[in-house]
Amino acid sequence: MKWKELEISTTYQAFAAITNLLDEFGIGSIFKEALSQESEDEILVKAYCDEDSFSSRKFAELKKKITNLKEYDLDIGSGKLRVNELQEEDWANNWKENFKPLKVTDKIVIKPTWEDYQASADEIIIEIDPGQAFGTGQHETTTSCLEMIEKYLKPEMNCLDIGTGTGILAIAAAKLEAGATVGIDISPVAITAAQENAQLNQVADEIEFLEGDLVEVVDQDYDLVIANILPHIILDLIPDLKEVIKPDGKFILSGIVEEKLDRVKERLQEYQFKVEEVVQKNEWVTIVGSQKIVDS
Repeated sequence: MKWKELEISTTYQAFAAITNLLDEFGIGSIFKEALSQESEDEILVKAYCDEDSFSSRKFAELKKKITNLKEYDLDIGSGKLRVNELQEEDWANNWKENFKPLKVTDKIVIKPTWEDYQASADEIIIEIDPGQAFGTGQHETTTSCLEMIEKYLKPEMNCLDIGTGTGILAIAAAKLEAGATVGIDISPVAITAAQENAQLNQVADEIEFLEGDLVEVVDQDYDLVIANILPHIILDLIPDLKEVIKPDGKFILSGIVEEKLDRVKERLQEYQFKVEEVVQKNEWVTIVGSQKIVDS
């Protein structure tokens, strides 16, 4: 089988947004590398798909959507998109060269299925297969979420993962002994990948994955709600959070670029949410919060 390698010249700030776009197009196996030694913000995003699934029409649509990211005040750099043809063995080798085990926290390790890793007794291993995932879970927004899940999730707390993507965060929650765990995503391709990853990690029976928007598919509240999505979607999501968070529950919001932090905090304040912790890695911010207790 022949594969296509997509190369997108962009910025670190736009990485999560471009990853989401690739997800929408069913394009997986995503990596980033430095584009320039002079600038840490310039990166080259690489993604892989089989030859039959990426037509010239899809190329034009993806290119247009990348350009349109400027409307959300994201610096996309040049946004140049190139496509290279690869044989299957080249695709496999590129995966193996780029994707290595990552120890995210003292407990959580993300690893590809082909890599050996000697786990200690108290480590939780999340395995990802290149044919099943859109990303590797190594972006700062994902690692920050994993750190906060480990910190705030207690055994038997039920958990909702909004925009689940590959399912990594929901899988981590299940492996940390969460109670009922649900992952939702608007992309049917993402739901399929998440289900396959859950099966690979032997937690498929512990997680329910649902396709659709939040208020359309969720009809209960949760102890912990996680959303690792784009800033403008988070702003739209905040009014609906009260419908899905228990009165004493917490939320973890990530995917927020530093420039949008104040706006997100203002929006949370507007809807009577309390910010309890802010974690920043490079220009990416993760917020942990809860509902305010309003005196009667």
